[in-house]
Amino acid sequence: MSSFWMLVASFLFAVMAASVKMAAPEIGSFSMILWRGVFGFVTIFVWALTTGRSLKTPCFGSHVKRSGIGTVALGMWLYAVANLPLSTGMTLNYTSPLFMAAFVVGAALWYKKPVQWQLVVATVVGFAGVVEVLQPEFHAGDMFPALIGLASGLLSAVAYMQIRELTRLNEPDWRVVFYFTFFNIIFGAVTHPIFDQPDVYTTKSVLCIIVAGSSATLAQIALTKSYGSGNLLLSSILSFSSIVFAVIMGVMIFGDPIEMQSLFGIAIIIFAGVCASVITKRASSREKKTHT
Repeated sequence: MSSFWMLVASFLFAVMAASVKMAAPEIGSFSMILWRGVFGFVTIFVWALTTGRSLKTPCFGSHVKRSGIGTVALGMWLYAVANLPLSTGMTLNYTSPLFMAAFVVGAALWYKKPVQWQLVVATVVGFAGVVEVLQPEFHAGDMFPALIGLASGLLSAVAYMQIRELTRLNEPDWRVVFYFTFFNIIFGAVTHPIFDQPDVYTTKSVLCIIVAGSSATLAQIALTKSYGSGNLLLSSILSFSSIVFAVIMGVMIFGDPIEMQSLFGIAIIIFAGVCASVITKRASSREKKTHT
């Protein structure tokens, strides 16, 4: 199923996060957004040029909405992470599947279609697992950045819905990512000089930029495939797996300690993903039998 591309995206996003963490002392967060945008933009541009694919689109307005909303969501999330405990900022970023579930339920009720309540429950359970792993904390004065972080989750869900719209307009995945990387370049170019310290380019930092750029580009393509043609709720639930991959990489690469509570949270996330996959597969089988 197309939704399982989200597992690929989640793994690649974890690789990107590990690369960003390794480069953090030398390369700023906003600079990394700029460089990953440049990497994706140039790579897709050259690939399209050499294979005779057109970068022109009849859906420019939809690309602006998807890329603009997604980039604003990214900026808001970075603000939340900078002004909240890291675990709290990360947790708020993973509220997007909850908003996605709300959108799907609202659309189903509006058009009087069956609601996939089992997947909605699985989404909530998966988010509970994320909370167990990240263990967010809130302190006095955190209200405003927390609201900004929550808004970033909402806008991310809206951006993912825009991906669905572009897929229905027959826009290829790579072109969706191409325009998103262009907006990343603009955002990074504006914010990097304002918020980041000057970059230090060493062999290590350049390698991290290359790995982060390539993994981010491939992750965006896989994410676009998942949200574009897969089950929206299943894709959202599977996106929680990036937490699992990140924890594993943290232990293997950085020697991060792992607590029993985190292991329990990981088990919950895996359980929610397996249940959602089984539910979706059974529903798909019933639908095929109905049409045969």
